Amino acid sequence: MSYILPASPPANRPGTRHASPEELVLYALQFLAGDQAADLTHHFEHCAECLSELSLVEGDLAACAFSVEPYSPPALARQRLRTQIAREIRIVAQPTLAAFGRNVSILAPPEDEPPKRSRALTLLGWLGWILFAGLAVAGAKFYRQDAAQSAHLGVQSSELARLNADSARAHQLLDALTDPDAARVTLTAKPPAKAQPLGRVTFNPANGSLIFLADDLDPLVTGKVYELWLVPADGRNPIPAAVFHPDNHGNASVILPSLPAGVPARNFGVTVEDEGGAQTPTLPFVLAGN
Repeated sequence: MSYILPASPPANRPGTRHASPEELVLYALQFLAGDQAADLTHHFEHCAECLSELSLVEGDLAACAFSVEPYSPPALARQRLRTQIAREIRIVAQPTLAAFGRNVSILAPPEDEPPKRSRALTLLGWLGWILFAGLAVAGAKFYRQDAAQSAHLGVQSSELARLNADSARAHQLLDALTDPDAARVTLTAKPPAKAQPLGRVTFNPANGSLIFLADDLDPLVTGKVYELWLVPADGRNPIPAAVFHPDNHGNASVILPSLPAGVPARNFGVTVEDEGGAQTPTLPFVLAGN
């Protein structure tokens, strides 16, 4: 980006003035463009005093640059910097000079400031804005890193909770399969049957854990499901355990459905019900076993 300083006699012409503190800072920051930058460059080649002042300004800016990480400031920070520069530099039109036959503009300080400002005060003003921009960028970077870290921790917590739930269910399934107190029942179809479907139940009445596996089940028409029933030994009504669909090979499973504990079973059965299941079995049982 470039800033246009008010017109002044070229630095390489007779009667030239020394570079102002504002011009030194803008030149060091490479904010000048065109003839202004070229005139100052030529002036520094012939003016040891201005060249020495420029070296001091560049040294201070370099020290500031090493103290701030080199991030590109966001658009909002750049706009604020432009606004501050517009307040610092005011262009005042001067009367026409008859000798040159044209208007010439010069730099004028703000009305509420003294006409001349020291190089140190001017440089401190610029360094303050540069430091502000650097700190704003660093703060935005840290905020983004914190938000990303929080999101990553949230994903890790969810994954850990899922793994813990899977582990607990795996232990529960293993306990149900290896429990010595569990009853094991085989369910068969009444003849005649096409492929002789078969079901196997592992059930522990003490805690109500049940595992059911079936093979060679007949496919169902649309809107129908299979339902597994537990028939209590004390003569109570059959208890619905779960509804299920077989796969394309007639295989199906019911793993640890929600059943009441402490209910001994007399037998188990499977019926065909409407989608969603029923509370009372629709006889006959297509699979049954004691």
